[in-house]
Amino acid sequence: MAENKVAKKEESNVVAFDESILLQDAGAGTEGMTKEDMLIPRLTILQQMSDQVNKRHGSYIDGAEPGMIMDNVANLAIDGEKGITVVPISYRRAHIEWKADRGGLVADHGADSACLENCTRGGRGEYLTDEGNEIVPTGEYFVFLIDENGYTPALLSMAKSQLKKARQWNSMMNRLMIKVGDQKVNPASFWTSYQLTTVPEENDQGSWFGWSIKMNHDAQSGGIIQNHPQGQEIYLAARKFKTEIAAGDVKVSPESVDDDVM
Repeated sequence: MAENKVAKKEESNVVAFDESILLQDAGAGTEGMTKEDMLIPRLTILQQMSDQVNKRHGSYIDGAEPGMIMDNVANLAIDGEKGITVVPISYRRAHIEWKADRGGLVADHGADSACLENCTRGGRGEYLTDEGNEIVPTGEYFVFLIDENGYTPALLSMAKSQLKKARQWNSMMNRLMIKVGDQKVNPASFWTSYQLTTVPEENDQGSWFGWSIKMNHDAQSGGIIQNHPQGQEIYLAARKFKTEIAAGDVKVSPESVDDDVM
């Protein structure tokens, strides 16, 4: 009985935390941060040789497996079968030069393919410089990643075998027509959202995981504006983010292309 009395006395001394303090302190400590002080994450597919799936590597993520989707800023591996919901905001074709053996970014040569003219072709058709670096033609999408917490900007790259997926996705966007008043128009890419999952793929050079892309809201649906609780906010935020991208105000976390994508 004495022990019970002591336990009750201790419980009665616990003071409830005043949660209004959390509201007062919202954003505290981040006042000096600007866009230049933060990085946009890259979303990539983890492959068999990715460091994050190797339990003996320092970059290993608990539970990470090939086919999962990697957020390299949050250091988070997302279930590739369930996939991610994204709103595409801006696209560009680029030629990215990487050091050998995934050793890091060398240069972004932009859309001009002239940088490939002096390259030699490797055994898998890759473009190799005299220094041994690889130049990878890449489709890059700035997107909003949509989840239960809202929306966050990210960059999604498609290279090598996934360039075909990029072309398919671009065609989906360009063929979409909606009715606005008495006119039919091709809406902004961020009018709708897409579900991106990962699927196993292979050819005579090996196997890997690639992207599968499905439109969430078709022309008759009203798009994300009509089908998401934050739809109007997301659309307007995407509109603003596109302007910031064009102005060069967005910094992206450096990361190599997906390992072992053929």
